[in-house]
Amino acid sequence: MKTTNSKRISAAIACVLSLTLIASGCQKTAEDGNAIPELETTVAPETEAVSETTAPETTTVPETTTEETTTSEETSATEETTETSETSETSETSETSETAQEWSETELSGTMYVTENCYSREKAIIGATPISQHYTGDTVEVTALTDTGYYKLADGGFIHSDYLSDKKPAETTAAVTTAAPAETKPAAETTTASKDNESGWGDSSGDNSGSSSDSGSSSFGNAIETPGYNVKSSSRYAYQQLTADEQTLYNRYVNAVKTLNSVVEVPSGLTSEQVVKVYTIVYDSEPQLFWMGNTISAGSSFATLSFKTTDRNEIAAMQSEIDSAAASILSKAKNYSGTVSKLKVFFDSIVLQGEFSKSESGYNCSIYNGLTAKGPIQCAGYAKTMQYLCDMAGIESCVVRGSDKEGNSHAWNVVYCENGYYNLDSTWGDPINSFGSSYVQYEFFLVPDSWIHNITHFNVSTLLRSSGAVKLYNPPACTKEACNYFAAYNKLYDSKADAENAMYAAIDEAIANGKNVAEVRVSSKDVYDTLMSDDYFRTFQKYAKGKSSSVKQLQRQRSFTAGVQVVHYDIVYN
Repeated sequence: MKTTNSKRISAAIACVLSLTLIASGCQKTAEDGNAIPELETTVAPETEAVSETTAPETTTVPETTTEETTTSEETSATEETTETSETSETSETSETSETAQEWSETELSGTMYVTENCYSREKAIIGATPISQHYTGDTVEVTALTDTGYYKLADGGFIHSDYLSDKKPAETTAAVTTAAPAETKPAAETTTASKDNESGWGDSSGDNSGSSSDSGSSSFGNAIETPGYNVKSSSRYAYQQLTADEQTLYNRYVNAVKTLNSVVEVPSGLTSEQVVKVYTIVYDSEPQLFWMGNTISAGSSFATLSFKTTDRNEIAAMQSEIDSAAASILSKAKNYSGTVSKLKVFFDSIVLQGEFSKSESGYNCSIYNGLTAKGPIQCAGYAKTMQYLCDMAGIESCVVRGSDKEGNSHAWNVVYCENGYYNLDSTWGDPINSFGSSYVQYEFFLVPDSWIHNITHFNVSTLLRSSGAVKLYNPPACTKEACNYFAAYNKLYDSKADAENAMYAAIDEAIANGKNVAEVRVSSKDVYDTLMSDDYFRTFQKYAKGKSSSVKQLQRQRSFTAGVQVVHYDIVYN
């Protein structure tokens, strides 16, 4: 990697850095067979014994829904290697290569110079997956020019014409003074800085709140702000659980991301584990910083951040798309006065347009893909998108990361709704099945801790990594039940007779409308076990087939529904 940034070199010498990975660890439920929810399929002739298996061929990802559970490479948010990221990007490339080309190319050949720090991209369009970083003064071989304004490189990547020239860029210097400890840095240094200031120091004051409205700017350039987004970092639940020095570092991270400065001074006394912990919390808690990278080099004096892009024009264009998509969803939510209904609008919107991928490449873990549907998302993308919409609507929310029972990393939200805090898992509202259905399931829509902790959701608020788990913060305790979907929408039953009748009605309604799910919640585990038994499975399936010749079979889901006591049957049509 080529760089002339003497400060980055000094920082690297001054402290021992360890590469950390903070993005995806989600595993695709259906194909890998080890992530939750796990679809249990039973094809049961009415007169034969029930055989119940989890079959990959019956659990593929539907066209517009996804199903997985984990966050960014949360299983190793501090890994010492980047193998996971590289593997994911390969898989993502193979997927996108099958789509129709969205531009035309005019062949040419020659050597050009990179005029500003930038990334080459997988496709010749804004927001495409970054492939590799290039630095001011680097040379690249170009083979074509596209009608979207990108040069095609000999290695197959694309760089926008704004960042390439046939003339070598002149070097410029800028004097920079920071408040780093005297033993690690001279009082003043000279560094080469590009217009995007991708390699400058982060703000060292630590005095602002880190919000999108009050971060201000640094000596390296104006901060990137999000119009209309006025949430202060100091108001966030996770931020308030940090020590004063950790809050200072949190603010510096936010300012560095906004000003595209990659090196941040660490307050004296913080350990490298705290450096990683705070970065992870910022990565999870500040969804508006969608260009923030998933890797950090953490040392005792300095930390070096990463970015998905340092192109301010690209960020602005992507923000415009985000604003448009968010405005549409928020407009629908404004039709309702209750928080439960607003959250349901957000939940349904995210689930129905989301397409799950276990890869963390590109913007899969961000609100960009989550809101625009320009690419697939991981559970981190689901959770951050929910966080962003809640922020815009004035609903208190935080992102919680943990794992499923198999140890695969996961992310969900804790939100404040009406009378208390609830867990809200939009990833697991997005089912995987064999029939390509687009529907929403509500097992994890506003649930208390006791229904999911150490049942389906494990390692709560913990960063899992190969070098050891890191506890992030203690999220609010969720103890209420009144706002749960099944209670709020009158789908909760106490007795077996009432629940059984409700299931028949749910099956009737689903078949009449061509829907694929019938589900109710019961307040008793005994009733749940009874209605999910083999005998009742046969009974419900015979009933459904009798209602319509188009019904092929039922599928019951119980590997992830026992804790929440939701009786759930999917209806598969011929």
